[in-house]
Amino acid sequence: MSSESNTEFKLRICHLADLHLGYRRYHRVNEHGVNQRENDVNVAFREAVDRLIALKPDLVLIAGDVFHTVRPSNSVLAYCFRQIKKLADRNPAPIVIVGGNHESPKRSDTGSPLSILSEIDRVYVSDSKREDFIFPDLSTRVCCLPHAALDQLDNRILRADDRYRFNILLSHLQLSDDWVTDFGGIGVPIDKLAPHEWDYIALGHVHTYQEVSLNTAYSGSIERTSNNIWAEASQAKGFLEVDLISGIKTFHALTGLREVVDIPELDVADLDPAEIDDLIEEYFEAIPGGIDGKIVRIRLQNIPRETYRLLDHNRLKKWRQRALNIQIEIISSQRRELVT
Repeated sequence: MSSESNTEFKLRICHLADLHLGYRRYHRVNEHGVNQRENDVNVAFREAVDRLIALKPDLVLIAGDVFHTVRPSNSVLAYCFRQIKKLADRNPAPIVIVGGNHESPKRSDTGSPLSILSEIDRVYVSDSKREDFIFPDLSTRVCCLPHAALDQLDNRILRADDRYRFNILLSHLQLSDDWVTDFGGIGVPIDKLAPHEWDYIALGHVHTYQEVSLNTAYSGSIERTSNNIWAEASQAKGFLEVDLISGIKTFHALTGLREVVDIPELDVADLDPAEIDDLIEEYFEAIPGGIDGKIVRIRLQNIPRETYRLLDHNRLKKWRQRALNIQIEIISSQRRELVT
């Protein structure tokens, strides 16, 4: 962290991560034939970009997993390119992007889908090796540690450069196993990042907003795209705005997300099939705003397989037609089974 006392420079950044463009789930498609969850993620990203344009930050940081796969479809690549270009055209701030595990190829000759974004003016991409980007007008250095470079991490090279008022570390990694994330990340002890050296450490990979310390944070994902979306059902999704002079962090929650509803476990051991049908319907009807278009999980404890078969599945089908997806789990003392 720079020891320079001159406060002539100021820096307001926006930090987002884990966009997961190209994420797909379920079999529903929209009117254009696009997987509905893929479209949901696109909508969330468009809202985030529009909000960033309105905020007019001095610097935008994207901490990895822009894409859900190493080989996103042409339509996903084009959509991402258009949105990033719109952001770059309408706000003159530099945009720095670091590679995450989802878009990092296992073979170096495959190449990263992020590389195309560096063709946009004022967009800087670090996808395979540790890299510094210097912005003299902001008196700022951004040190990038993409996922692909973490196995070579040596904290002796993680030092601030006192020629610049602000030193920022941007990376995609896992600091704690206690936070909602997904597979494939690399765990790094925080002391390896030399946290005292930096004015701000912007991280990705953890899918929920986490303030690790005064100068370190995960912004979380912009949609519910982890392997366990139920753990995120009640969590806001969005991005961070950080003033590096005051240290104030503001979380901007996105408002247009599809709702995920996780109904508490229901013990149905003493109920017959008709009573279970009625109980399920009672909980579906109690969902605030109705079930239409939502992603819902219901868990039935202590229900024998033969009882489940006797449920009114035509009745359930009518609910399924209204929701985007209904997941039913059977739970017993011996097993947990996903039946649909």
